[in-house]
Amino acid sequence: MFTLKVALFVGIVAVCAAHMCMLSPAQRGSLVGFNKVGAADCYLKTGPCGGRPKSENYVTLKAMQNLTVVLQKNLDHYSTTDPGQFTISFGATEGSGMKMLGMIPDTSEQSLSLYAMNVTIPSVSSGQYVLQSVYITNNPKTLLFYECADIMIM
Repeated sequence: MFTLKVALFVGIVAVCAAHMCMLSPAQRGSLVGFNKVGAADCYLKTGPCGGRPKSENYVTLKAMQNLTVVLQKNLDHYSTTDPGQFTISFGATEGSGMKMLGMIPDTSEQSLSLYAMNVTIPSVSSGQYVLQSVYITNNPKTLLFYECADIMIM
């Protein structure tokens, strides 16, 4: 009976959790298993960048360049009563002073669906920056999921 209760609890937690991966530009760390629902590399709940340190793998861009950001809803948690959203922000320092570049509303698309948004990199000086995506699920138990990509402006 105890085993059944544990299995039921784990199943409920898996359904209540949402996941998000940033595919382009590639998120910090790895994308191991991103093509499977519930991938660990898409389940980062620590802000501002999922707890992952800066990477030496920068995407090189120019100020005022257009960029298509591609996100994957790795595990769906859409609610018709209070749908969430994906935000894309840019800044020199993770977490503070980030400028929101855009927002994509969550939809009833199933797990592993892709969301894309065209953004314009702000007019900034050359140097290192961070592009952050956040999945705001509007679920009080698992509200936010974070990913960041490291950007070099030339």
